[in-house]
Amino acid sequence: MEFEQDSNLTLPLFILDETLSERNLEQPDLAISLALDDELLTQICQNPSQDSSIAINIDDYSLTLHNSQLEALVGQEHDAQITLTHGPLLSAVLNTQNHGTFVSPQMDMMPTFDLGDEDEE
Repeated sequence: MEFEQDSNLTLPLFILDETLSERNLEQPDLAISLALDDELLTQICQNPSQDSSIAINIDDYSLTLHNSQLEALVGQEHDAQITLTHGPLLSAVLNTQNHGTFVSPQMDMMPTFDLGDEDEE
């Protein structure tokens, strides 16, 4: 997964319940979109040690509803965070008032950076 400053990162979210392992990855309940500003990019470009993880609270995000049964969720309070584990692996977690917890699959990520070297002649 590549990250670029001032782009958006969109991750699928699935309700965390006993059916999670059987879910089709092409049919998420929600999607979360985050703006990758300089501060967030700095935070997610870390690789925690083998036995640790890093949680990053997200204040600025938007949700897209894919499951109409969760329409009431849109007006409720919720909070989101990105979790980094060794690899680095990135996932998102959304906690809601009444509908529980939603999680994204872990994404293998290795940030790449464009240093602009190709343009120099």
